Parts: sequence; C-alpha cells; structure tokens
Amino acid sequence: MPHRRVLFLFPGYETVQDPSIPVATLRPSQKFEMAYRKTIDPSFLVEAAMFAGYDQMAGYGPEYGSGAASFAQRFGYNAANLASTYLFTDALLPVMLHEDPRYFRKGSGSVTSRVWWALRSEAVGFNDQGKQVLNTPLLLGFGMSTALSNAYSPPSSVTFNKTMERFGVKLGVSFGLNILREFGGLSKPEKNQD
Repeated sequence: MPHRRVLFLFPGYETVQDPSIPVATLRPSQKFEMAYRKTIDPSFLVEAAMFAGYDQMAGYGPEYGSGAASFAQRFGYNAANLASTYLFTDALLPVMLHEDPRYFRKGSGSVTSRVWWALRSEAVGFNDQGKQVLNTPLLLGFGMSTALSNAYSPPSSVTFNKTMERFGVKLGVSFGLNILREFGGLSKPEKNQD
C-alpha cells in the first residue's frame, strides 16, 4: 500500500487516484492495515488537536469546560473518536460487508460534477467486486463510533440531539476531506513505504 498524502499532511493511501484504471481488491488484512496506519500516522495527532482546539474555541462537543485540562480531555475524546471511526469505517465493517473503504476520485469534469461526486461518495461506495453499493461501512461506522463516543462523554453531552449533531459533523468533515481528495491531489508515494 503506497504511502501518499493529501496536501502533504493527511494520509491519502485510501484514495484511488484514477478510477478508470482497475485496482486490486483489498484483502481484509489491508483494510485493517489502512485503519492502523491512519491511527498511528503523525497527522492523527494533528487532527485530534485541530478538533479539540475547534471544540474548545467554539464551545462545541462534550462540555468539559475551559483551560488546559479541558483541552487535554477534548484531545483524548477526539483521538478516541477518530480511532474508533477508522476501525469501524475502514476495517471492521468493510471486511464484514465486503466493501471497499477507499475513496475513488472522479478526477475530471466540471467543478460541479466533481463536488457532486465527492458528496455522493458519502452515500455510494463500491463493493469488493467493484459494483456501486450503498456506502454502509461509512454511514453505519459513523453511527457506531458516534454512539460509542457517548460512553466517554460527560453525561450532559449525551442527548439524542447532540449525538445526531456529532454524526452530522462526521459526515460534513468526511465530505470536506473528499473535496480535498478530489481537488487537492496526492503527493507522489514516499519511497520504501509499500
């Protein structure tokens, strides 16, 4: 699995650069490797810190309060949330449902058609045979990791509305990452990272 990056920061090995070229089906071990690599990648800490910083600044997310200790709690919350999301959406559910967790770029066409493709990819994915199917691992995985995050959220943050809000934020962030994948391009594979 070549190690690529989107905008030189985020892992991009889960992105199929040219969908017109057939790609090999991922083995179950490769799906777990993808989730593992995303979780140990240095950008994982950057993402968790960015989400924690936004949550603290905007007063969003679990109600931990303010200050350095609250930021640390938010960082831990976001790191656990990201790790469980990767486990569910990139490994467990794709293996169980025989679906491909990668993002398949459209790569050409009008800006509108490519934005639509990025949005549509939230709901439509590909199975291991290359046929388009409901992107169940993404949708169900986001739901499962959001529900799991209730276990380590303060009780005041565990309501139906706040849970659905967190689920919606995951979809929005995923759509934003799809836009980056679609238009941001990928760096060349790093050497010796297969």
